[in-house]
Amino acid sequence: MANDLVYQVKTMRELRVDDIVLHPIYRPDGLLFVKKYKKLTESVIKHIKKHFPLDYPLLVVESEEQLQQFLQFKQENEEEIYEQFQKLLTVHQKYMHIPLSMEMYDEQLVKRKKETKDKQEEFFKRIHPNVFMPMWRIFEQTFDSLRMLQRMKRLNEQLNDIISKDEAIFALFNRMYHYHDVLVVHSLNTMCLSLMIGVALELSDEEIIDLALAALFADIGFTEVPKEEFVHYLNSGKRNQELIKEHLRLSVEVISTSPHCRRKSIVYGILDHHEEYGGTGFPNKKQKEQIHLFGRIIAIAQLYDELVGGYVKEESRLSFEALEEVWKQGGAKMDPNIIRIFVDKSRIYKVGEWVRLPNNELAQVIGFKDYMRYPLHPIVKKRNGEIYDFSIRL
Repeated sequence: MANDLVYQVKTMRELRVDDIVLHPIYRPDGLLFVKKYKKLTESVIKHIKKHFPLDYPLLVVESEEQLQQFLQFKQENEEEIYEQFQKLLTVHQKYMHIPLSMEMYDEQLVKRKKETKDKQEEFFKRIHPNVFMPMWRIFEQTFDSLRMLQRMKRLNEQLNDIISKDEAIFALFNRMYHYHDVLVVHSLNTMCLSLMIGVALELSDEEIIDLALAALFADIGFTEVPKEEFVHYLNSGKRNQELIKEHLRLSVEVISTSPHCRRKSIVYGILDHHEEYGGTGFPNKKQKEQIHLFGRIIAIAQLYDELVGGYVKEESRLSFEALEEVWKQGGAKMDPNIIRIFVDKSRIYKVGEWVRLPNNELAQVIGFKDYMRYPLHPIVKKRNGEIYDFSIRL
């Protein structure tokens, strides 16, 4: 069987609706965009094209039948597929804020190439292959303290222990995974971002684990409503406030199947993540520190991920545009102190990092006029040497 009949390398401009991508697609900020073996829709293709240039390559097949042929071909031709993924990694890395690895694309190929596996990644693989992989990479890039990294390894093992022994928690995740792509990807990304904030806040180990579970299952109540209703809710811009209130109640009800998830901090984290710092949210119009810390963290993580992911009204923003929108919500809707920590720990605007401009050009951050007051307005240098000051957009 000829290789070109089994799989194809397509650029963004060549993608077609119903193409099936043979590896996960990660966003430039390192979080998950599309799961492996996802059948691409028109809206998903549109979102991907917003974040990557038209010559960005992906490995795809064009039908379910070809996918089965590819899976068989991969078993018999591991070296060839490994080399194809390696070529993709080389290109994709140019557009990422975190280091990519082969494990993030296909951990099975890597397992067969080495006898031991990294214990630090065991938790992520146990939940689902390729899904949690970016989180450890994000932490490696975010925290330069050896103590912090060692702490994350320890927390990683604790989380793995909980997932592996608590069948109820594993069942909750599977419930989301089989409900809708948007829900599971959004929940996973929210958890990763919430953990980053929680570690930066120096929460205790027990608090970090509970925060992870609260963020992961904050929206699990949607699994109790028909998928069509959930999709309409997203496409309408989340205007159905009754459904939002109802999903909070349902989320707490669903997680109660796990004794661990009945903890007050997890319950209040879920119930409060739609409250607003200025007191205009719901269900109880709490304000400022009345809102549980977990709820304040999850709200920030969810908003940022929604804006980049394009789940709501199918509108996707570049990472720096999403950061700016989150920043604007400080004080009115979200805790400005936590937002500041989130921005400071983000890899998007750091000296030496590459950012994508609205016209899809890449530029490198070379400094700031006033980072303390305007951390989202760097001075960048384009590849042609031209200097661009983000503050001119004010």
